Amino acid sequence: MTTPPASPELPQHLALVCSQFTRLAARRSEVGVGTVSWRVVATIDRHGPLRLSEIAERERVSRPTATAVIKRLEEEGLVQRAPDPSDSRSSLISITDSGSTQLAAWRAQLAEGVGGLLAPLPAEDIETLERASVILSRLVDDHGG
Repeated sequence: MTTPPASPELPQHLALVCSQFTRLAARRSEVGVGTVSWRVVATIDRHGPLRLSEIAERERVSRPTATAVIKRLEEEGLVQRAPDPSDSRSSLISITDSGSTQLAAWRAQLAEGVGGLLAPLPAEDIETLERASVILSRLVDDHGG
């Protein structure tokens, strides 16, 4: 059984609509910080301690941008640096207890804000979105996101 090829418009449409949906979710959820901040904290929470270069790569931002974000998150007490036991020249960034608490609050705000968008959808659309989120998550994981 072969899979039919995706339409030529699908890649750009997915990228665009996912980006637009992320901005919509952030606006509706009023998390109080830029999406980069909570995405970085969520990435560290999901993958465990990471080097700054790994954070920049996973978030598709420049190293200076990642440095600035991490510095701000450190000042806010949401992340902390520790020496990397495998490379004394590097440090690992990990989430703090305060960061975990704040991430839970951001997730609750997102659930409420986005939940309001999803609530009117029929059950079959919700099921389709659940399946699509699993597929997109797998793609992200498979490609270093």
